[in-house]
Amino acid sequence: MGSLSTPTTLTLSQIHDLVGGTLHGNGASVLSSLASLDDATPQALAFISNDKAAKVPGGIKAGGLLVHRHLSEIDVPQIVVPNPLLAFAQVAQTFFIRPSAPRGIAADVSKGTGVTIGTDPSIWPFVTLGDRVTIGARVTLYPGVFVGADCTVGDDSVLYPNVVVREGCSIGARAIIHSGTVIGADGFGYVQHEGRHQKIPQLGGVTIEDDVEVGANVTIDRATLGRTIIKQGTKIDNLVQIAHNVTVGEHDIIVAQVGIAGSTTIGHHVMIGGQAGLADHLTIGDQVMIAARAGVNRNIEPNQIVSGAPIMPHETWMKAQAVIPRLPELRHLVRNLEQRMEKIESRIKSKAAPKGKRSKRGRA
Repeated sequence: MGSLSTPTTLTLSQIHDLVGGTLHGNGASVLSSLASLDDATPQALAFISNDKAAKVPGGIKAGGLLVHRHLSEIDVPQIVVPNPLLAFAQVAQTFFIRPSAPRGIAADVSKGTGVTIGTDPSIWPFVTLGDRVTIGARVTLYPGVFVGADCTVGDDSVLYPNVVVREGCSIGARAIIHSGTVIGADGFGYVQHEGRHQKIPQLGGVTIEDDVEVGANVTIDRATLGRTIIKQGTKIDNLVQIAHNVTVGEHDIIVAQVGIAGSTTIGHHVMIGGQAGLADHLTIGDQVMIAARAGVNRNIEPNQIVSGAPIMPHETWMKAQAVIPRLPELRHLVRNLEQRMEKIESRIKSKAAPKGKRSKRGRA
């Protein structure tokens, strides 16, 4: 991961050459920055991903736009692409992120025995590398990083300040691990005996595959036996807890404050919203979407969208949510209906009561 570069000057035609699509307007327009629609100046490139986003109070002042369709009503040069946000990211990565220059290995690095470091490293002061650690090529380790014994870090990976990778863990290529994250802490494993909690040694490790990004202050616990696995391409937000022996599939998205209990297996292309909680020993199918603050207490078949705590189909949850604000009114209505029913039943009973026998007096 590089750093922000000095201001870049480029034309809309250069951007068009990079992202493709269809250019509308003056390709010679000169741009020097990226901005949101609200903050864009005539020197900035912005993007519009849908018609609703195009409605900016005071009008659009950007010098160029990446758009989902040609917006003829906006008098700004435009490039029409299928996915404007993706194109915006490509422009940022290509023109506005400066590649990090190799720094070498600082003198204040603590290294154990049998450490192997690849070419062009950037290892900052106060990094600690345990015995038999293997660091790939072009890896960046910022100050305060700890990599325990028998760990590997793959090529082009970046570990930001104060990341801890405990012994016996593996990080793949092009991984990004943000500050404060702990990989390979002991799983929460105990057995109760005679009123006390006896610790179960956590003897496994953690495997993080290629192209994974892990946010700040995330905890990924080592397995009791075997491996806790985060598969390739998955992106994890800040403050996520992943327990021992969990398997997270390929290209998943896990949003902040999610908690996943032990031995749960999650399929590929799963999206888990913020503050969702998943119980232990579950199987979550491929391409499942779990809404924010959901409580997952059962297995989920592939291609489902679920919400609520406990979870239910998202459409059912939406209907239930629509009813909740009306509960006081509905409660009052039910009480009135009960009272009316009681009165009706009382009348029916009084009419159905048997009449007394007629007296024989007065007969001829």
